[in-house]
Amino acid sequence: MQASADALIAARFDTVIYDLDGTLIDSAKDMQLAVSRVLADHGLPPVTEDDVRIFMGQGSKVTMAKAFAKYGTALDDQALSAVTREFVRYYEADPVSHTVAFDGVAQVIARFDQLGLKQGVCTNKFEVPSRTILEHLKLMPPIAALAGADTFPVRKPDPRHILMLIERMGADPTRAVMVGDSIHDVEAAHGAGLPAVLVSWGYTTRPASELGADAVIERFDALPEAIGRIAAR
Repeated sequence: MQASADALIAARFDTVIYDLDGTLIDSAKDMQLAVSRVLADHGLPPVTEDDVRIFMGQGSKVTMAKAFAKYGTALDDQALSAVTREFVRYYEADPVSHTVAFDGVAQVIARFDQLGLKQGVCTNKFEVPSRTILEHLKLMPPIAALAGADTFPVRKPDPRHILMLIERMGADPTRAVMVGDSIHDVEAAHGAGLPAVLVSWGYTTRPASELGADAVIERFDALPEAIGRIAAR
């Protein structure tokens, strides 16, 4: 089955683009600690890891807005920018202590590397902590390219976030597939003309099965077979 899936993938695709948080890595604990430190500085209680999993996905500014809103505090743009800078400072000081790759991620990335596929990450997390995490977890390399929230003028769900990354990789978007965990990944992928595979365990309030992806996987090691099925259509 592996040889069959690999042959189908290689015939149809040469590039895999991944989301990061909730797709490749579980970063909720380190995020929760950084968000809670900012809240404490402003006299507010901490958030939980489950809170953070819901708040994440649209970038740090949205995460912080939702964290303060949990306690009835609405921030104007200036104040929100300030607390976001506080969060980034805390988070970038230690983004890896509790962050792990989901089961099967390293093995699948290594398998795709052996197939000669280009692999990149397109995330709404800032580029510096994203790179730090990927290198710490020894996922970069084989992942060779990264687009964070601050890499280009746009970010997901804008499809140009993916397309600009693919262009930087010297790849062809018609031979690329996106792997993510949220509606923003599906919207960005489909807007860029890519099929989208979603993981079922991601950071989203809506079930992955309801988000219009081309495939949904329950385990990361099911990804090659899912992409193979898309390739065979």
